[in-house]
Amino acid sequence: MSVTIEAPAAHEDQTRELGRRLQLTRAGIWFAGNQGDPYAMILRATDADSTPWEERIRAHVPWFRSDLLDAWVTADHAVADRVLADPRFGTLDRAGRRPHADLLPVAAAFPQYERTTFARLRGLAAPVLSDTVLGGSERADGEGLIHGLLPADPAGFDLVADVARPYAAAFVLRLLGVGEGERAEAARLLARCGPQLDARFTPQTLAVARDSAAAVQEVAALVRELVARKATAGAARPADVIGTLLSRGVARQDVERIGLVLAVGAPEPAATLIANTVRGLLGRSGDWANARHASAASAAVDRTLLVRPPARLEHRVAHEDVRFGGRDIHADDQVVVLASAVPGAPRHASRTWPLGGPDGPHLALAWPVVRLAAWTAVSALADALPGLGVTGRVLMRPRSPVVRAYARFPVRER
Repeated sequence: MSVTIEAPAAHEDQTRELGRRLQLTRAGIWFAGNQGDPYAMILRATDADSTPWEERIRAHVPWFRSDLLDAWVTADHAVADRVLADPRFGTLDRAGRRPHADLLPVAAAFPQYERTTFARLRGLAAPVLSDTVLGGSERADGEGLIHGLLPADPAGFDLVADVARPYAAAFVLRLLGVGEGERAEAARLLARCGPQLDARFTPQTLAVARDSAAAVQEVAALVRELVARKATAGAARPADVIGTLLSRGVARQDVERIGLVLAVGAPEPAATLIANTVRGLLGRSGDWANARHASAASAAVDRTLLVRPPARLEHRVAHEDVRFGGRDIHADDQVVVLASAVPGAPRHASRTWPLGGPDGPHLALAWPVVRLAAWTAVSALADALPGLGVTGRVLMRPRSPVVRAYARFPVRER
């Protein structure tokens, strides 16, 4: 009797404490923004264009010091490259904890591993996720998914909510080998995980934080069950990503980790990349019509990744005192790379994505899937809807400083 009475009270207390801490963190960001801190203004992530604040950080070469938010922020490409590659900067702190876990409790359940673990996982996944392995069949299936989602009467629909977001989820689920009959429910889970990349930097509302974190746990269970099922299939194992990894002898735990990173980390950035690319093409005369060709769509996606990447911020934590970029950075100091303001990125052929280099921890593994999903979708959309146009105000999702995900993107076929 005492357990059934006390447990709800304890749960309510925990919920109130979680809400209080998220509100306090949000208030701290808001206060810092009111004091003129451009990094705080980026983290506010309202619908307003963040470019002016990014430019202010870019003007502080190579470092902007956010005293109120206790972070070093860089938009200098040389410093950013060095930070991401330097083993003295970790993705977790020296105690192995997620950065800002006390300020953003529960809000970020997205799997985070130390940089060496993630580099190993990426090395295991890369041969299976390469362009040559994914190949033409995946592109054809992606085109089929797009055509299946287009409304019968395209006189008015939402590009992201009706097409790009469900397409990206279906594309990833199919790659992982989720059965067609299970995809609708799994896609709803993936949609609930959407705020996860943003939750690492800015507090979500209490309802979103709890629901998103719970969804990640459900997706993790789904991936574990999927891996277990395919591990017993033997020679009958299908040639999807999970089946192929198992066939190549990758340990089940690592396959589960790779599957979870793809399931949680690829769909929302892919949907946003599609929307960003379409938005850019529609703004340039003749480019949209040309995008029906695969090569033009691929080039447009790569160009968009450089100027409007769906991964705009990345964390690191100093593991020791470092003299870096002319500044003394102390052990446990927070370092943030602002990819969207990195100058000169298009000049670097190897930088096909400012945060997608060999040491970009979160989307680097998912990068080939995100890119393939995006350019396949853009090509299919341009071919199917040659008269596509924006019909109203495009809105960004609140509290989305990393992905800059869309809340509204109304379009129609003219």
